[in-house]
Amino acid sequence: MRTFLAFVIVLCLIGGLYLLQGPDFYWPDRRDPSHAAYLSGTASRLLGVALLLIAGLGVMAARQASRGTGRAAPRGWQIRFFVLTMLALGLIAIAFQMSDYGPNPESRQHLETPR
Repeated sequence: MRTFLAFVIVLCLIGGLYLLQGPDFYWPDRRDPSHAAYLSGTASRLLGVALLLIAGLGVMAARQASRGTGRAAPRGWQIRFFVLTMLALGLIAIAFQMSDYGPNPESRQHLETPR
């Protein structure tokens, strides 16, 4: 489990640092890849900050678990963890709210003509 957590933290750090540069990209729709959300530079940066927050939350959780006391975390830690989690989710929601939804130019289905 620790290996998986470390892997996810590293992926979030790398992805977050890359997205902080503000690249524009299309996020394909899950049900129909021919449509996508176009995330501009600002939305991309918001997602990057959210990924860095999630990596920080992973480090917080790992440090709390490594104490090995078997008891619940202190109340202050739980409140900080909750607030940071809500902040990360809010940043993701704002980023997708700022995106434009439309045809995905990177999709093969978009290039094919209906018969």
